[in-house]
Amino acid sequence: MLTYQTPVELFVETSGSCDGLFQLLDQALATGARSLLVLAADANGFTPEQLDARLHALPVPVFGGIFPEIIANGQTLRQGSLVCALPGTAQVHVVEHLSNPDSDYFAATEALATHIAPGSTLVTLVDGLSKRIAALLESLYEVFGSHCHYIGGGAGSLSFVQKPCIISNQGLLMDCAQITALPLQVSIGIEHGWHKFAGPFFVTGAYNNTITTLDYQPAFAVYRQVVEADSGKSFDTDNFFELAKAYPFGLERLTGDVVVRDPLFNEGDKLVCVGEVPANHIIYILKGNTENLLSASRQCAAKLHLPDAPPVLGLLFDCISRTLFLQDRFHEEVDNIRNALPPGVPLAGCLSLGEIADAGNTCLEFFNKTIVLGVLTQAENKA
Repeated sequence: MLTYQTPVELFVETSGSCDGLFQLLDQALATGARSLLVLAADANGFTPEQLDARLHALPVPVFGGIFPEIIANGQTLRQGSLVCALPGTAQVHVVEHLSNPDSDYFAATEALATHIAPGSTLVTLVDGLSKRIAALLESLYEVFGSHCHYIGGGAGSLSFVQKPCIISNQGLLMDCAQITALPLQVSIGIEHGWHKFAGPFFVTGAYNNTITTLDYQPAFAVYRQVVEADSGKSFDTDNFFELAKAYPFGLERLTGDVVVRDPLFNEGDKLVCVGEVPANHIIYILKGNTENLLSASRQCAAKLHLPDAPPVLGLLFDCISRTLFLQDRFHEEVDNIRNALPPGVPLAGCLSLGEIADAGNTCLEFFNKTIVLGVLTQAENKA
């Protein structure tokens, strides 16, 4: 039997200090928490040397990550930490070597099957700068399929320097996936608001998260021609992300929908993205505007279908590049989402490097520039 209260309690501090985080952990444990969700801002500068001893000593399971920014109810924080005290016991599992071309993620996830009950919600956090995220998610869905529910995102830094960013009882980890099973159901809304602008293009060369050629032409040359012609601006040595944030890629799916891919930077003629881009795939260059993106936040919240059960927590993974695009209007997106939650239900979240969800019992996707909103409820788990 579940013993969750409604709602769970959030503890927030804005100094970004280690002592501030440790105080939050003590406060959450004092409530009788049996698991802890920890979200921290990258600007805190946390290192394994600062946190690992305390994380090792925690008497309950802890899961979470370090993100460019975090969200506590309606407030977006560039510095600080959030701890969510969960009365239920989470099962936290780590799959390592998320960039290793030789890693067998199917064997690693299959080994978890005897430990995770059907109907669990799998909060799946990954190092957002790892190179084989999609391969891990493919294996995870192959093992658990529609028998579990999924929500999550990519941790990491906007510096695009890979460093420890996954928070666990083992300490701060990098280049890994953290799969946390909760005995809860989750209702999911997914939206992005981007539309096809140029293409289709055929991905004639790609490996991991790097595109080498489009239509047999150097990938950056093709992308550059389209973006510069439409924007009236030119790429130079230090403005790639500033210009590219308005022109993501879209991977075509059989449903006609697109999964957004963020180009991070170019390496010569190559384009490096958040998440894999498969070769021999149809891709578009997308475009959006402020009103379309804000409308998507309202649609995302409207897609929630809550069961007749007490809601526990709103959990939001919203792409960091959306706030870079919306700028001073991003608060409207957060307000749209928070206002759609049942009264009194807290909202915990982050601005992530990629978002994870099951887009309709077909596959587990790694999205970019997308909103993934989940409401956890204490409804009886159903496989």
